Amino acid sequence: MELLKRFVVGRKGIGTILGAGYFIIIVLAIFNLIMWEVNQYDAYQQLVSQMNQVDQDRISENLQFLNPALTDFETLGSGKYSFSLALRNAGGITTNVARIYFCNCSDTSSKALTTIEKGTGGNNCFTNGFINPGEDNHKIFVVTTLDMYTASIRAEPFYIHVATERGRTFSSFYPIVQTLPPAGSVPYIDIGPLRFVFDYYSLNYTTINQQTPAAAWRIPSYTSGTYIMFFVKVINIDTMSNIKLLKYCVFDCIEMAATGASQKIASFYIVGKNSRYPPSQLYAYDETNNPQILPHAEKGVSGNPDKLYPQIIIFGCSEWGTNKAMYLFTGADKPYEYLVLMGFYYQFPANSSYTYGVTVPFVAIRVNTST
Repeated sequence: MELLKRFVVGRKGIGTILGAGYFIIIVLAIFNLIMWEVNQYDAYQQLVSQMNQVDQDRISENLQFLNPALTDFETLGSGKYSFSLALRNAGGITTNVARIYFCNCSDTSSKALTTIEKGTGGNNCFTNGFINPGEDNHKIFVVTTLDMYTASIRAEPFYIHVATERGRTFSSFYPIVQTLPPAGSVPYIDIGPLRFVFDYYSLNYTTINQQTPAAAWRIPSYTSGTYIMFFVKVINIDTMSNIKLLKYCVFDCIEMAATGASQKIASFYIVGKNSRYPPSQLYAYDETNNPQILPHAEKGVSGNPDKLYPQIIIFGCSEWGTNKAMYLFTGADKPYEYLVLMGFYYQFPANSSYTYGVTVPFVAIRVNTST
C-alpha cells in the first residue's frame, strides 16, 4: 500500500509538470502568433507607404508639349527620318520617358499606331528620355519611319502619346495650331516663315554713281544701261528653324505699259551678302559654301515684330550664281514705272532637303520722275 501511495503521488507531480509545459507552449505559440501578426502588419504598412510614394511620384509628373512640339527635322535616307520632340517638365520630379506613340488619325488600318521604343538602332527609337524637374525645352531625339515634317505641311492629324516609366501618359494633338505674330507699328507681309517689312529703308539701291545705299521707291536721274543693285529687308519669324536661301531668289522688275515701256522684265538674282555696288563690288552667290542663312526668331519676341531683326538680301546679277551685273530697261532719262515681284527659293529648315518657292508681291518703283 505504501508503494501504491508513492506511485499515485509521483503521477500527480508528472501531470503538474506536463500541464506547466503545455501552458508554456501555448503562451509561446500565442506570442509568436502575435509577433507574426505585428511583423505582417508592419510589412503591410511599409508596402502601403511605398505604394503611396509611387502614387505621389506618379501624380507629381507633369510633362507639357512645347509649340510646335516637333522640330529639327532631317531626312536620314532609307525611309528613315529624325526630329526632336520638345517637352517641358512642369512637375517636381525627374521623369523618365519609356515609350512614345504616334497615332495617325486619318489612317483606319492596323498601321495607324507607331510605337517608338527607348534606345538606339532599329527603325523607331528615341534617346534623351530623362527630363529633370523644371527643365524647359527638353528635346527627345527620335528616329522613325514616319515623315512627320510632310505630315505637318499637309496638316495630317496625329495624336502623340508620351508614356513615362511610372505609368503616366501625356498626349497632344499634332500639328498644333500656331498663331501668327500680331502686327507691329509698321506694315508687313508674311508668307510662310518669311516676313517683309515696309518702312522707308526696307528697299534700297546702289550703282557705281550711288555707292551709298539710298531708298529705291524713286530712283532719280537713272541712265539706261547703268548697273544697279537692290537691297531688301527680310525676317525669319519662325522660332525654331533657320532658313537657307537658294541661288534662284530673284527680284523681277516689270515695266508698266502705261509709261510707254516695252513691258520687259528685268530680273535681278541674289548675290553674295558682301556685295556693295555693281559691277566692281558685286560677288556671285555661293549657296553651297557660303549661303545666306536667315536665323530663326528667339522665343518671346516673335509676338513683338519691332524686336525681330531683319537680314539684308541683295539682288544684282543677270544670271543666278554669277557676278554678271544687271540694269533696268529704260530709254535715256525717260520716266518709267516698274511693278516688282520677288521669287524666294529656300530650304526650311536650313539643314533639310525641303525646298520651297514663293512669289512675293512687293513694291512699285518709279524712275526719273520729279516726285
